[in-house]
Amino acid sequence: MMKGMVLKYSTLKQKDLDYLSFILRNGMVTAKQLMVKFREPNVFRVYRRLRKLEDKKYVKHEYVAHNVGVYFGTIEARRLTNVQATIPNKATLYTMQHELLTTDLVLFYELQAEKQEVEFRYRSEREVRYRMIGGGDNQSKLKAYNDNRDRIPDAVFFFKSKEGKITTTWIELELNKKDRKRYHEKFQLFDEILANKHVESEAASYDQVIYFANDIRIHNVVNEVKQNLIHYNKISVRPIPAVILEDRWEEVMPSESENGEERNSLRPN
Repeated sequence: MMKGMVLKYSTLKQKDLDYLSFILRNGMVTAKQLMVKFREPNVFRVYRRLRKLEDKKYVKHEYVAHNVGVYFGTIEARRLTNVQATIPNKATLYTMQHELLTTDLVLFYELQAEKQEVEFRYRSEREVRYRMIGGGDNQSKLKAYNDNRDRIPDAVFFFKSKEGKITTTWIELELNKKDRKRYHEKFQLFDEILANKHVESEAASYDQVIYFANDIRIHNVVNEVKQNLIHYNKISVRPIPAVILEDRWEEVMPSESENGEERNSLRPN
């Protein structure tokens, strides 16, 4: 009903609200990602809608590293849509790269799920963070974030099979190798979470953890450290799909005829 009221008393269209919701949930996105998400025929149609939202102060546009244009939502957009997610203050190069690649993973598995006729939902890092840090002033929110940051995944993926089984996956996107001690600490947390122990601040219970990384050193340390855990078989590491890195989205767009090739799946083996 709220969306209907918004549309009735404004010049916004339903797709404007859909754009804003997607941008707010994922923090920052590119025009190309919006084109893929909404199956727009070309990027120019995306730019026209973004300009409209920018003029209304619902979207900000920023260039990172001089040539990467990203869009992120404003407080006004969050008030309008009631999307419960944190708002980025600015786009640093690392934050931009990490968030955009995470959104690429969302799009990739959303498309794969559609082709496999599996129901897919996700919760973004910004949505999880919003739930955990709550309200209050900036100082209290920062303290809440620092106290819980290890319990905030880069994303949560939910897959529902045709039989109705839901698989909940903690997603980690690792661009840089961390100190080995940090992996040991993090994996002790994973062992606790994968045991389905109740954690008051946890937004979900998890069936598995998947790391995405292209650095072989990260693959090695993940596979080594997890051997010390009780639930080691529920943690895996995978390369970032080449389709994402090379922008070959046409290869994973659903079509009426499929070639029967094996596809990536986040469901447990």
